[in-house]
Amino acid sequence: MDWSELVRKAIELGEKTGYVTFDQINDLIEQPAEVEPKDIETLIIALSDRGIDLVNE
Repeated sequence: MDWSELVRKAIELGEKTGYVTFDQINDLIEQPAEVEPKDIETLIIALSDRGIDLVNE
């Protein structure tokens, strides 16, 4: 899965509940995967722009 697809899926999850958990994000990342800090920043910004919180549940 490419990173834009992961962001799209995370947004879909978050739109249902208003938040996404770190565990849900980890489940979306295909292993083994190299995740760059800029990728995480892009994800956080995309979620924030849509009013979706990233929580540690």
